[in-house]
Amino acid sequence: MEVENEANMEVELEEEKTFLSDAFDYKGAPAEKAKTGGWVSAATILGIEMCERFTTMGIATNLVTYLDDTMNQPNATSSTIVSNFSGVAFLTCLLGGFIADSFLGRY
Repeated sequence: MEVENEANMEVELEEEKTFLSDAFDYKGAPAEKAKTGGWVSAATILGIEMCERFTTMGIATNLVTYLDDTMNQPNATSSTIVSNFSGVAFLTCLLGGFIADSFLGRY
């Protein structure tokens, strides 16, 4: 009887090691540690962030050109408007993160 209990405990320990207790995959099943996350996921996130930064800088450059040529704003004023907009956009993310963490829960 003790041998069976020890075997059951070992199986339970192995299950605890292979599955994450509070993480689930897209189908709702418990996430397996060996198949979840890792360097591929990290590289994907970094690649997406890099693409996001490139598009943000591209839009900012086009906005300066638009304000300068189409809206007939001086170059210095156009750059100031875009810099202020970018600063507010980045700081708003911090405010949103604070509100989400403080008031809206875990995620």
